[in-house]
Amino acid sequence: MAWRFHVQSLPSRVWVDRDLQLLDAKVTEAVNGPASIQGQLPLSSETGAALREWGSMVVAEQEGQEPVAAIVDRLNANGDWLTVEAGGFSMYPNGLPWMAADFNGIKVDPLDMVRKVWAEVQRHPDGNLGVVVDSTTSPIRVGTPESKTGSSASGPFRLAWWDTEDMGKVISDLAADTPFEYREQSAWSGEDITHRLRLGYPRLGARKDDLRFEVGVNVRVPRMADAEYASEVIVVGAGEGRTKIFSGNLKTTATGRLRRVHRVADQSLISKAAAIAAARPFLARMGGVDSVESLEVVDHPAAPFGTFGPGDQIRIQGNAGWTQLDHWVRILEKTVTCSTGGMTLRVEAV
Repeated sequence: MAWRFHVQSLPSRVWVDRDLQLLDAKVTEAVNGPASIQGQLPLSSETGAALREWGSMVVAEQEGQEPVAAIVDRLNANGDWLTVEAGGFSMYPNGLPWMAADFNGIKVDPLDMVRKVWAEVQRHPDGNLGVVVDSTTSPIRVGTPESKTGSSASGPFRLAWWDTEDMGKVISDLAADTPFEYREQSAWSGEDITHRLRLGYPRLGARKDDLRFEVGVNVRVPRMADAEYASEVIVVGAGEGRTKIFSGNLKTTATGRLRRVHRVADQSLISKAAAIAAARPFLARMGGVDSVESLEVVDHPAAPFGTFGPGDQIRIQGNAGWTQLDHWVRILEKTVTCSTGGMTLRVEAV
């Protein structure tokens, strides 16, 4: 199915072009990361001349699918061509400082803090993208009374102009520490487009029992993750001595090898839950389970395009050449080459 592209001026949200001829386009969607749209225009293109970094939004749509919206953040002229790169709206808080009144939170829900950050981002007239943040909540609480010992693992959750230099980092740190996940979602509302930041605790997506990836049928060229082996992973976070944040031992289910332990130290982790969340990706990569990190997928009744996306889990089976695969993978990112319809997935074993 063909793709269409549209251009909207920001911050006015006035349409500039409802049929942009973007060539060699690729559209990427992700969980816990911004979407992206990339492509090229002839340097002589009138719309290309009207594009502005941080002043234009590109919307990509395919019939029957939700649109993907991205803010133009890089334009590069090369010969007769203009390369266009755009990032999803969830990247917009990156690099923006907190400019509202100081906030010192005690036992606050991290997801409430995401909403608070987005409210500050969009309260400025030239920063309102119309993003609506989900009302999802979590049982986790951050922020404690000031510690007399000065421990880095305690203290209020603070938002202040003199301390908070990057509100995008605030969101990504909260997502890692809680943990929770977010994903961009755009939709048509008449001739306008709306934006929603979906939140999920602890994860987004679903296990798709009715779908399957089968090597040689609807999956091509799986590539084995290249990582050293470890049967256990431990993560150590903030604190000193016995007070250090500690994940505990996370162990692989794989057997038949000697015990090996991989240790990770990260002072930015201030809770046990955050340390455990940080350990899981290492164990998934290093745990000795024959797995893949990238899949080339074709549209097939076993897993039709449009029935899965970032966050979802699908079983992969078949002979990959080096091993017989039969396990679940979780989709972290999907990229579509618009001219061919080819899809590439970045995945992790679950």
